Amino acid sequence: MRNIFLIFSLIGIFFVGSMITNNVSAQESDEEPIEYSVALSLVSIGEIDKRIGTYELDFWYSIYAENQDLLLNPPPEVDFVNGKDEKISSQYLASNIYEHRVRGTFVNTMDFRDFPFEKIQLKVDIEPVTPWNTDRVLLQVDPASGIDSTANVPGWFVTEPNFSIDSKTYGLSQEEYSRYTAEFTIERSPLGSFLKIIFPVLIVLSISFIAYIIPENFQVSAALALLPLIAVVFLHTNALEELPALGYLTLYDKMMIIVYAMIANNVISTGREIRQHVYQGQQKVRTINHFHLKLSPVIAISLGAVLFLLL
Repeated sequence: MRNIFLIFSLIGIFFVGSMITNNVSAQESDEEPIEYSVALSLVSIGEIDKRIGTYELDFWYSIYAENQDLLLNPPPEVDFVNGKDEKISSQYLASNIYEHRVRGTFVNTMDFRDFPFEKIQLKVDIEPVTPWNTDRVLLQVDPASGIDSTANVPGWFVTEPNFSIDSKTYGLSQEEYSRYTAEFTIERSPLGSFLKIIFPVLIVLSISFIAYIIPENFQVSAALALLPLIAVVFLHTNALEELPALGYLTLYDKMMIIVYAMIANNVISTGREIRQHVYQGQQKVRTINHFHLKLSPVIAISLGAVLFLLL
């Protein structure tokens, strides 16, 4: 009897232990992930290298969670996904908040289709490192995120920033991680871009049209037609030196194609006028002059429609 009682006692203990283990496992599986509020405050913008798509940023990064003692339970370690050579200087850790100052170089794809009126997005992606996936950590945007009033970069101004949270999935395991993204958009003054880059080209183009109003002085006309072509090639090359090798046409490229076509029309007009003056006289020269002058707006409108509407 004593042995039977001992056997039943062991079975009961095993059954109770199994129930307790299952309850603990169920509680652990049902445990909600901790929500951390992330804030990023931009302090300053350093050098921007448009040729390789890098930019230097200086900002404060902070993270906190309600009802969590960060001194006892430190927040997850994070990675600046699109950053390199980050340096952390000042740090502050309290029971409810952890913050530090970050200086580093970041990378993002830049779109120059609207050059010289382009807007450049300076982005910072922040993500918890393994094993802090969405089962354990969820990030949310802290309203304290923003831009310091001193943040600027010479020749550009910073527009309203954008802060968002999305999910990123990695690997065959399809694990999801919350990603905090801060986007700071910078742009140049449209008037300044026009005066520095586009206005000189328009001046040179206007000079090439003087060839149409110089009577019978073909040497001067030829010079006024050819020299602007050399000048606009130089202006075009000089303006694009700061950009990387692009596989698409920028707004400036499309404008320059129209300018090249119009100057080429002027050069052709001068050449035909010289030839006709030698062989057929002054009257035929005037006819050619008027024809090519009227052809110029047709070229500009036709190429503009193709380049800006179809490409």
